Amino acid sequence: MFEKKKEETHIFPTTSISELQDRPFPKTSAYLVIGDEILDGKTVDSNSGFFAKFCFNHGIYLKRIEVIPDKEEEIIEAVRRLSSNYDLVVTSGGIGPTHDDITYLSIARAYNLPLVYHQSTLDRMAVTGQSVSSHLKSLESKPTKAMIEAKHRMALFPQSSRVIFPHENFWVPIVIVNENIHILPGVPKIFEALLTGYSRYLLKGDKFVRKFVKTYYPESFIAPILTEAQEKVKDFGVKIGSYPEMTEDDKYVVVISFLAKGNAEVAEVVEKISKEVSKKIEGVIVD
Repeated sequence: MFEKKKEETHIFPTTSISELQDRPFPKTSAYLVIGDEILDGKTVDSNSGFFAKFCFNHGIYLKRIEVIPDKEEEIIEAVRRLSSNYDLVVTSGGIGPTHDDITYLSIARAYNLPLVYHQSTLDRMAVTGQSVSSHLKSLESKPTKAMIEAKHRMALFPQSSRVIFPHENFWVPIVIVNENIHILPGVPKIFEALLTGYSRYLLKGDKFVRKFVKTYYPESFIAPILTEAQEKVKDFGVKIGSYPEMTEDDKYVVVISFLAKGNAEVAEVVEKISKEVSKKIEGVIVD
């Protein structure tokens, strides 16, 4: 696969909000973290938690989170598999200017696509880069040809990708390959801003309804009660789970979650069963 020269550009398909909203609402999602720095403990990934909340707030079932190294064959295998199995796939990491940033290249190779420069990204990059250039001048230095080429690598996308700019403050876009693979940067501030801006490209779907009940009874005591409750509401798609925790003063508590997705009828079922269980285990409904 050959990278085209800087002077050559490719016309990517125009992508409007309405065009993306014409797609079916994504029911399921997967998140792929790409980066050796996550696996070796240098960096703690906070993006997965943010993406999980994003999916929950939009009524999308997050089914899988994976972390893989900066290795081409692993990226190729993962994106092909996740793209086939889930409606919405988001990747983060590996799109910088250095030699180990190979996400765009690897995903392009996964679908036999050449890499081509995206002119709008180059233009936005140039505007943002003016402040950097002025800083370098103050240091009596200027970008070398190698530096410029390295920076422009960040505008080399798989051909025919959909490219959108969800946030006006960042030149970095979301690049969409194979219609459902969304490539994002790993920097948390930018990741969060782009993902938040992406909300307007999604249709509105049914939201999740969730209630929490906290009790000081042990799980072994409440297990039969939860089993009975789960049987009552299974036809409404309500999922009941229990999660033991330790409080700041080292007391053992159990938090029970009542989760479902749907209309007002389902919300009423969640409300009713959570109150019923709370009464039986001397629990407290919490936010």
